Amino acid sequence: MTDTITSTDPGTPADVAAAVLDAIEAHPDAFSMSNWCRLPGGTPLPPRVAPLSGSTHCAAAWVAHLTGWTLVDADDLVQVTVHLPGGTEYQRYYSYAHRNGERRTIANVADVTLGLEPGHDLWIGSADTALWRLRQIAGR
Repeated sequence: MTDTITSTDPGTPADVAAAVLDAIEAHPDAFSMSNWCRLPGGTPLPPRVAPLSGSTHCAAAWVAHLTGWTLVDADDLVQVTVHLPGGTEYQRYYSYAHRNGERRTIANVADVTLGLEPGHDLWIGSADTALWRLRQIAGR
């Protein structure tokens, strides 16, 4: 499928969550919480273009995709250093998106867009949990 998703930049967290729920409903085969974003052939997916057959996006990737970010395949990860209280730190790997020369993790784009506090771990949970939380945010 190569058509365009007609959603405009949704705006409020509730509007974004509603747009994500609508996109997941319209493209159920393209929703999976198993990976951040899987794209056939690893080709980046421009904003608001309907997902190609065989691609999947997690809930956070749908947020980024519908708010103007180009998605990059899960095989092309960015390393992030996580700093914990007491000086402990560790490395995590995230898929990322880019827009206007800026590159951010898909998780960060979704967190900021939906007004979520860091550390909630919603994006690494189950599909049911992600959909439940999006419905809460959307007021559905």
